Amino acid sequence: MKRIIILLLTLSLSVCVLSSCGKEENFVNPGDYLGGGGTGEIADSADDVTGEMKDAFSDKDFTELSENTSADGAITVAPTDDVYTISKSGTYLFKGKYGGISLGADSLKLHLIFDGAEIKSGAAIALNGADHKKAEVVMTLVGENSIVSTAEGENAVHVKGALSFNGKGSLSVTSEGKNAIKVSKELSVVDCSLTLTAANHAISALSVSAANAKINVLSAGKDGINAECDDETIAFTTAEGYVFLKNVDYSCQTAGDGIQADTVVYLDGGNYNIKTSGIFVADTAQNRTEYELSADDFRYIKNGNDYQKVASDYMGRDAMYALAQGCKGIKVGEIEYPDASDPDKEITVTEGDYSIIIEGGTFIIDSTDDAIHANSGTLSVSGGSFTISTYDDALTSDVLTKITGGEITVTKSYEGIEGGYVEIFGGTIEITAQDDGINAASDDTRVVEHIIIGGGEVYVNASGDGIDSNGTILISGGTTYVAGPTSNMDCSIDSERGTVVTGGYLFAVGPIGMVETPAQNSTQYVVSFARSEQIAAGTNLSLTDKDGNAIFTFQTPKTCQSVILSCPELEKGKTYQIYGGDSSLCEFTISQIITTVGSSGGIGRPGGTAPGGPGGMGPGGGMGPGGR
Repeated sequence: MKRIIILLLTLSLSVCVLSSCGKEENFVNPGDYLGGGGTGEIADSADDVTGEMKDAFSDKDFTELSENTSADGAITVAPTDDVYTISKSGTYLFKGKYGGISLGADSLKLHLIFDGAEIKSGAAIALNGADHKKAEVVMTLVGENSIVSTAEGENAVHVKGALSFNGKGSLSVTSEGKNAIKVSKELSVVDCSLTLTAANHAISALSVSAANAKINVLSAGKDGINAECDDETIAFTTAEGYVFLKNVDYSCQTAGDGIQADTVVYLDGGNYNIKTSGIFVADTAQNRTEYELSADDFRYIKNGNDYQKVASDYMGRDAMYALAQGCKGIKVGEIEYPDASDPDKEITVTEGDYSIIIEGGTFIIDSTDDAIHANSGTLSVSGGSFTISTYDDALTSDVLTKITGGEITVTKSYEGIEGGYVEIFGGTIEITAQDDGINAASDDTRVVEHIIIGGGEVYVNASGDGIDSNGTILISGGTTYVAGPTSNMDCSIDSERGTVVTGGYLFAVGPIGMVETPAQNSTQYVVSFARSEQIAAGTNLSLTDKDGNAIFTFQTPKTCQSVILSCPELEKGKTYQIYGGDSSLCEFTISQIITTVGSSGGIGRPGGTAPGGPGGMGPGGGMGPGGR
């Protein structure tokens, strides 16, 4: 978002003489001041690595684990207040109360059947397999079961090898001192239900896979699910550090991230209710040291009893605050790998391999930090239903944010959708943003930012720039509505290298101080209208033909003075009007790709009826294409 002093306005608009105006007046529109008009650059779609990632994860099969629930030949373990040590591999049945379970030296392949088992340890790990890297443990849950560790600094469940849960039962795990479940290799959860409470991570493993299961994190001092690569891993790999959830009901309340993976997050189906609650700390030398914070982290001011993020160039005198730890809803990457040739040196991989892939599911995310964040990677959404409220960004990536389907509603955000590249080819998206609605920005000098909207329905309500690219914007399809800022320091559409319109429907409203007209090398006709008087919030704005039949309609949720619109119905040589309520604001004839027009005429009553249908609606009484 640009912060620039408004200079003299430079582009005069043609004058529209209307019966409703009563007089003619030349109105000066900034038009091309910030790079609008002229010739815009047209970007190609960015390289997308998620296809390869989908191939690596989508075929995961849990059939064998799901069926491995037989208790045939099980050794029944009598209840005991002491720790029971399993001496050898085999199948064991636990019913009743136990003081703990420990895996002996030869118990490398175990099938544990929990049928109404209660395990509680006050001095150590409740289920302890921390000494066996090669252990493979399957826990089948029957009925209701529980594991509790009250020991300070200890995990409730700790398996150094691989751990799997299956069955149709449930397990409650509580750790008052550390992680609820710690697994040094892969954790798999199928069919059953886990309820977790932890002082640290609820789940921490090399990788986490779950299908047709329920995972409920009642509270966690850090992450709900944390998948972390082995310390000895020296290169990016999809073999570890990932979270794979298919048809999982996952809910959490955490002080850290809801889901955190080092490499890939793959989500398909299920229900996700994620709430993260971060702690804000004031900008003091002690807090900078204690929480390892820098000056750039202090981006929040106190607003009553709440906190509000501000721009990096904020000039106010309010006390500044920062989040004490990351608390994103869903996060992946970026990680640092040790340099084999120099143990004291670390290598950061930034090639964009890190991915968040969401193919379906229902998501409710309420996060203090970013809601969904692919750090140094790609975010791909092809399906699902999302309701997002966040103090920071809703959907963001350091490389490519790509949306091809789904229903996304962002009720609160600092910025709505962000990435080095942002590409939207499908879905229904509604964004409310304190700053920019859709933003393409990157600190990587190799990235030439772009935004491409080629499909779907996009609605943006932003207090900063509506759509803002540090590079280019291409609108080639879909339907895009933008309610930009009311401040003249920002605009509805803002691009450094030009906005090109080649197709689709565009209706953008905003102030007049920084209007940017789309580029002359657009191939679909564009109209840029502005007026000296404000158009009231709630007004139905309609593009109509000469006879007043509505073609395209948008009800502005806030005051505005400029309108940029484009649609396939516009034809050269034909005359059109823009209505506000039931009053014509201007009449114009398309003579070139970019038509600029303006007047100082009055506007009819807000919410009035434009010709062509009730309430300013399009033909047949419906809104314009996908209208608002």
